[in-house]
Amino acid sequence: MSLPGIPNFRDAGGLASGTLRPGVVFRSAQLVPLSDEDARRLVALDVRSVFDLRTLDEVDHLPDELPPGVQVTVLDVLADRPHSGAAAVASLVTAKKDRTTVEDVNDAVSDGRARDLMIETYRHLVSLPSAHTAYRTLLESLATANGSAVIHCTAGKDRTGWAIAVLQRLCGASMDDVMADYVLSNTGMETAYRRMLDDFASAGGDAESLSHMIFVRPEYLEAAVTLMHNVYGGIDGYLTTGLGLDRATISTLRDRLSN
Repeated sequence: MSLPGIPNFRDAGGLASGTLRPGVVFRSAQLVPLSDEDARRLVALDVRSVFDLRTLDEVDHLPDELPPGVQVTVLDVLADRPHSGAAAVASLVTAKKDRTTVEDVNDAVSDGRARDLMIETYRHLVSLPSAHTAYRTLLESLATANGSAVIHCTAGKDRTGWAIAVLQRLCGASMDDVMADYVLSNTGMETAYRRMLDDFASAGGDAESLSHMIFVRPEYLEAAVTLMHNVYGGIDGYLTTGLGLDRATISTLRDRLSN
């Protein structure tokens, strides 16, 4: 089930491999503005928990609009690097409001800078202490949550992309299936941001470079996975040594999310 007004909302479960079952965890862009129909669909999906991975500034600027009874937990993944690439997307797409010029954006993204910034961001998702704290709290909360949950950031593709990849791998999905699901975010980004990119290009902007921040690329997720393996030896070491989860929590989480 999709939400008509919210891009990139989709089920994280049901991959060909692994056991993350459908209807338990959903991924999404920020839940604002939320139409009455969107709210009805969230209720129909038994969504009781929302985990917002945005920075505090992003949340203050556009707080989620949720149906009554849905609890939101803000987990600032990039608190230690609030101007990292994933968070920068929000400021870029609101350039007119904060008087950022086309030249400013071009200076920030051209000559490979956007791509490099995003790869650095994905490494931060694995290495930053604030990311460890946020993802640990997310997984501990999911282990004991009732109903279904939505995990989101601004666009639902980077900070959320890593969270979903971790959950899918924890439940046994192959990396190929995880990657295939990850790049599906580009469909939502095309719908949400194509006009902005075209307008930016018409104004003299380097839309091709900016697209590296708007769309996901396999190399981004690969950068995070490679660092995870180099530092922690794989998903198990990341969960236990990196995030500090105990075996009981991991087992409970896997049992709750699996078929």
